[in-house]
Amino acid sequence: MSVNDMVNATVPTEAERHYLKTIEGAWVDLKPLPYGQLIERRDKASRMSMTTDRRNQDNSRMDIDMLQAEMRRYEFNHCIVDHNLGDDQGNQLNFTNPASMNVLDPRVGQEIEQLIDNLNQLEDIDEENFTAARTSSSQVVPTPLGGSTEGDS
Repeated sequence: MSVNDMVNATVPTEAERHYLKTIEGAWVDLKPLPYGQLIERRDKASRMSMTTDRRNQDNSRMDIDMLQAEMRRYEFNHCIVDHNLGDDQGNQLNFTNPASMNVLDPRVGQEIEQLIDNLNQLEDIDEENFTAARTSSSQVVPTPLGGSTEGDS
């Protein structure tokens, strides 16, 4: 396969500016997480532990901790490239520091959270195109873009 046949499968390097509705004049520059950071974020979102008691199975337990705050701090730290959001002293909020999340107006935080979720959400993909089972030795195979090709088994 030649280099000319390759398609770019990487995340955009340029951030997108989003103007916030919760504060007039406020903006954030956001970039999506690459796949590796998406799966790292998922790992941070939950932690599961299991304790077993071999003598008494009634004492066995499983705990699942949902770590939403840690996940959101990770997203703010990695997705926000720049912004014009400041504290009451006029200093730019630093989203690499968890203390900035503790002073952020919840309406602003939730709006940014929503923008980040939209940015990192997989767009609707027609799963039928990817999961169709072969039923004959030669068939039309749907492609993800809605076209089709003929295939042989």
